[in-house]
Amino acid sequence: MSAPLAVLLTVRDEEEQLPVALASVAGWAGEVIVVVDPRSTDRTREVAREAGARVLEHAFESSAAQCNWGLDRCESRWVLVLDADERVTVRLKDEIGRALAAPSCTAYAVRRINFAFGRRVRFGDWGGDVIVRLLDRTQARFVKRAVHGAVSAPSVGRLSGALEHHTLRSLSQYLPKLDEYALRGAADLIAEGRRAGPLKVLAHAEWRFVRSFVLRLGFLDGGTGFMVAVLVAYGTFLKWAAVWEATTRRRRHA
Repeated sequence: MSAPLAVLLTVRDEEEQLPVALASVAGWAGEVIVVVDPRSTDRTREVAREAGARVLEHAFESSAAQCNWGLDRCESRWVLVLDADERVTVRLKDEIGRALAAPSCTAYAVRRINFAFGRRVRFGDWGGDVIVRLLDRTQARFVKRAVHGAVSAPSVGRLSGALEHHTLRSLSQYLPKLDEYALRGAADLIAEGRRAGPLKVLAHAEWRFVRSFVLRLGFLDGGTGFMVAVLVAYGTFLKWAAVWEATTRRRRHA
């Protein structure tokens, strides 16, 4: 690769998924940095060090803030941001190499191939996932939000390769994350001054299910598509229910 590249992961309690993620970039990136939330209680730190990564600790504020803090500690100008449940495919490696040989943008979006219960999700809300993950850290930053922040960059291109995203492996693994993301998403909405009543909470959840399962053809993924649609609708319900709770509390103290 003609331009140095760093791979940055921000993690907490990821000893199970981290080895595979790191293996997908082993011997390829110039530097690998794993930023660990101090709340981690498993062997995440040891696993990262054993794989040759540089391990740093930083208290979690938000996904975007954690990524920006890690970006400032990379030595390479170009950084690929990776989650522990993601894998870099061979095609994406090749595509990144070509892009960095003569960069035409300050950031690049990639497609994510999502997996649920061991099956690839081809339709629904998870069937067309595109996210900015490769960026010039001197010109691009993550927008600070409670959940995954968008990337602000002067110009954004698109790579043809993809990341594999094994986000939903079992209900016991996924439900705590769903709950956490819902509350973080609610925090963003509350900070924006959004309000909600019971009907609005229900309407948002119903719309999310219909969009994923019907309009975006999630039913073509069979039972997996149905479960994904139900879970994204449930997450939406929890998020807006938290907004409703904050709205009710605000009115009570007005």
